[in-house]
Formats: sequence, C-alpha cells, structure tokens
Amino acid sequence: MGDFYILIMVKLEEDEDLLDDYDDFKEEKAEAQHIYDYQSRRILVWVEEKEDLQTVEETLAFLLPLATIRVANSEANAIEISEKEKWDTYVVDLTEENVSASEFVKMANNDPEVMLVALNYSRLNKDNEQNEIYFEPIRKLFDSESPSNGQMENQEQV
Repeated sequence: MGDFYILIMVKLEEDEDLLDDYDDFKEEKAEAQHIYDYQSRRILVWVEEKEDLQTVEETLAFLLPLATIRVANSEANAIEISEKEKWDTYVVDLTEENVSASEFVKMANNDPEVMLVALNYSRLNKDNEQNEIYFEPIRKLFDSESPSNGQMENQEQV
C-alpha cells in the first residue's frame, strides 16, 4: 500500500500591532546627513597647553570643515597674529591657567567685531565617539553670525 500524507493548513492570525509598527518603520526615511561648510569663518585659537595643541587643532578642523583656523601656542603669539590678520572668532579655554585674566581675552571682549568662544579643550577629541553629543552644540556656536559678518552684510546693503 502507498504512503499517504495528511496536509494540514493553518492560517496564523497576524498581529495587527506588529504590522502597524512595520509600516511606520518602512515609511521612515533616513535623515539626510548635514553638510557643514564654514568656509567664511576665520578662527584664531589660543592653546596654552602644548600637549593639547595638535588635538585641539585637528578636532576643530574636523568640526568646522573649510574654516580658516590658525592656532597660537602662547598669548603673545595670539596677540601678534590678531594684530596682523583679521579674524571673526577667537577661541580660548578659560580653564587653562591665567587665560581668563589675560590681555588677549580682555582685548577680545572689547572688540565688538569679534566673537569670543570659550571651549574646554580637555573635552575636544575627534577620535572619542562619545564626544559627538558635545560636538553638535559647538558647531551651533560657529553657525551663529559673527559680529563682523553681520556688519559687512549691513554695509553692503546701504
């Protein structure tokens, strides 16, 4: 006698909630990655601690693509560079010894055409992925219109 098989067909009930979640997921589109362009920014950075110099320079270059960034390794150097060239932003670390009371910071605070940005350099490290949460607010600081850019635009309109 021949073998016979019993075929049983069972209709599984679909979980409507799971299908709704799938449809929501399917309709989500990947957010376009933001393209950063700081080509118009001219940034002078004073880094007092020699061991931080390279990391700060590399990280700011990573955070602010196409920006002109110049790093000074002493207050005297920062003042000299600031007097020779036009900058729209100065960056310092006020936690470094003697920086907050320095002549450079006083000069920057009294110059209405320059934006002074204080960053904690110990937190700047482009190779530390945990810092990405810290990087976005830093970029937003540089997205702000610098005082000198605003004045240039106003002069062009007159």
